[in-house]
Amino acid sequence: MHGAGGECSDVRRVLTIVLLAILASPLAPARAEIAGPTFDAHRGPGRDYWLFTPSGDPAVARPLVIYLHGCSQTAEDAARGTRWNELAEREGALVVYPEQSPAANGAQCWNWFEPDHQVRGNGEPAIIMAIVAEVMAARRVDLKRVYAIGASAGADMATILGATYPDVLAAIAPFAGCAYLTCADVTGEAARAAMGSRERSMPAMVVQGTADPLNNVVLGESAVRQWLGTNRLDPTPTSTEDHGDPSAVEPGSGDPCVRNRNFPCAGGALGWSAYPATVHHHADERGCVVVDAWYVHGLSHDYPSGDPEGSFTDPIGPDLTAAAWSFFQAHRVGAPCGEPVAG
Repeated sequence: MHGAGGECSDVRRVLTIVLLAILASPLAPARAEIAGPTFDAHRGPGRDYWLFTPSGDPAVARPLVIYLHGCSQTAEDAARGTRWNELAEREGALVVYPEQSPAANGAQCWNWFEPDHQVRGNGEPAIIMAIVAEVMAARRVDLKRVYAIGASAGADMATILGATYPDVLAAIAPFAGCAYLTCADVTGEAARAAMGSRERSMPAMVVQGTADPLNNVVLGESAVRQWLGTNRLDPTPTSTEDHGDPSAVEPGSGDPCVRNRNFPCAGGALGWSAYPATVHHHADERGCVVVDAWYVHGLSHDYPSGDPEGSFTDPIGPDLTAAAWSFFQAHRVGAPCGEPVAG
């Protein structure tokens, strides 16, 4: 048996060996420089949030995507269903998922329809921007490449953020939403007024399913009209793309895509890998596409090309996450059409 002095000597000897092994390890510098990926919960200013940080050097300034979930969803659920974390790991982006509190809205909807939450510096827009500021303080963020995307109630909040924080956001992508001010601002003048002295072109990719029973096509079109008006663009598309044949949409019976809290997906019954889609591109006088209006034929109120483990997702394409990322990459604050940012 060892005495107390012998035990201390043994401990010191073990610690010395461990320390020497760490110092000698070629992996030690790599651990200091390379981090992630991580997906962690945070108690934020006013609301909780989840933050995805990709692998790589934490000293590199990265683009930041704000994802705003729909009603009855959580941040984790939205991250799982949309696969944004998977894309962010490939592309080296940060993704923050603010989470609505049941105490603020029993259905966990963002309160986009209340006037107190439709202005800058107040209510939930201010809370979400405070979360963004906290992320910016904790991670290196490319301030020219901050984007917002949301679904349903999250789409309407993304539109509010686009109108009230044009100096922060480079572009937005609302899916299944409507015009600013509770769908009323069909001319876009109110959104432009909300920008005030910060007025600038706000690129928007508006996506609407033609078979959506909750946010119908008329509401989706109001969002398109609003952003065309806000950005002073001609309502006639500069160009149009058709992906697939819209006339082929004939929802059938026995749909294998019906899942809990999700709507039937016609594409599953028809054996499609992607719904037909019509995309109207609206460019400004420089030829920069500022508004993309997507009409996905046969899509209901579910996030397309989503993970079935998430709620309100449809496994049938198009891949909304990839399309939104591609649209975002064409826009930076102060650098239209993806031109290099000076300085």
